[in-house]
Parts: sequence; structure tokens; C-alpha cells
Amino acid sequence: MHTVQQAAGAHASAGREPVLETENLVKVYGRGESRFDALKGVTLQIQAGESVAIVGKSGSGKSTLMHLLALLDRPSAGVVAMDGRPVQDVSPAEVARLRNETFGFVFQQFFLNPAQTVLENTVLPLKISGVPRAERRERGMAVLERLELADKAGNKATDLSGGQKQRVCIARALVNRPTVLFADEPTGNLDSATSAAVEDILFGLHRDEGITLVVVTHDDDLAARCDRRLVMQDGMIVDETTTAGAQA
Repeated sequence: MHTVQQAAGAHASAGREPVLETENLVKVYGRGESRFDALKGVTLQIQAGESVAIVGKSGSGKSTLMHLLALLDRPSAGVVAMDGRPVQDVSPAEVARLRNETFGFVFQQFFLNPAQTVLENTVLPLKISGVPRAERRERGMAVLERLELADKAGNKATDLSGGQKQRVCIARALVNRPTVLFADEPTGNLDSATSAAVEDILFGLHRDEGITLVVVTHDDDLAARCDRRLVMQDGMIVDETTTAGAQA
């Protein structure tokens, strides 16, 4: 991955190591007349502890890029690496384990199971990992307490407001103690006041715990809070801005 490392040496020189990187990343859907080139050779690094916003119009490739970075999909060509190790060198079972243990996910659609309680929704990643029930409950309640939702632990997900549902999603994303948090339009379904509260939670985690934050968003205010802003168009990164705060 020397080419990738050289391409983003300015960020690496700040003393942080890349937790995720890509080199000449290509993603193609379909073939023939229905072929769509979603990504056209994207090379980037995301440093440990950095916050990065990926912005662009619908169809620009931003969600495709996030899915590949998060190991939710495989590229048509090019390399995705975690901590310098190309993912194609890792078995599918190991990729699934790494994804569950390393990443947390917050989406615009909440993807909560309405038949389960808030606590049951929160601890789902731990259940998948085989964590014993008592430990699941302890860790789940701890993260709900942190997000001021402990009193809702026994409620069904359908009983919650939009802002509360998104906080449950953040709790679920945090329960496995991830090092990277992916947020895909995390405030897209929320009113402005609730959006601001959710943003404060995400950036508080980034600031206080050093969680790497990767945000896909149309929201300029949300993107402006990140250390770095990548603008995508037609499957390529066409602009990059580093905020003054990222230099601190």
C-alpha cells in the first residue's frame, strides 16, 4: 500500500496512522448497456481518530464508497486495507468478525426491530459475537445510561421518538466498542433541534474517545464539523478540504 501512503502523506505526518485506506478503488454495477461505474479509481486514507465527511449529490458514489470502506461490499477492482492489511487477504469469516468488532453503524433508517426492546436492539452486535447474556445486559445498560436512555431499556422500539430511536442506533453502534463509526445520513430523518443533539453525541464521541468518524451526508453544517471534507462527483473525489480545527 505504499502508493496510498504516499498519496496522503500530509495526514500521516500528523502522527496518526491510517485505519482505512483505498487504492484505485473501482465499483461497477451491471454490464453492457446497463453498466454503471459507481467508483472510478478512488485512492484515499482515513487516519485513526479522524473525522471525515463524504459529500456529493445522489449518484456521486459516496454511499458506495462508504459500503466498501465498511466491508459491506467488495470492489470490482482496487484495494481496501485495514491497518495496512489488504482486505482481500482476509477470509470472509474474518472480514465478518472484523466488521462486527471494529465498526459501528448509524443509518438514516433506524433498522430497529419493533418487536424487541430498546436493550435487545442495543445488544444485537454482542449477541452476534457470542457474548454471554449477563455481559450483554451489563454493557448494553452502560451504553444506554451514557446516552440517557436507560429508563427506556424495557420499552419497545416503536414507543420512541425519532431522536430516541437514533440514540438507540448510536448505542447499538457503540456497544461493541468500535474504533470506527460509520454514519450514513444520520440526521436525515430528524428535525433541526434533534439533529443538533445527535451531532453533538457523535462529535463528542469523536473528541472524547478518539473514535474515527466517517459521515456520508448532504448536510453542509454536519460536514463542516468534520476534520476533512471529501466531495464526490461521478464516482471520483473531486475536492478535499481540511478544516482549521484538524490542524490543532
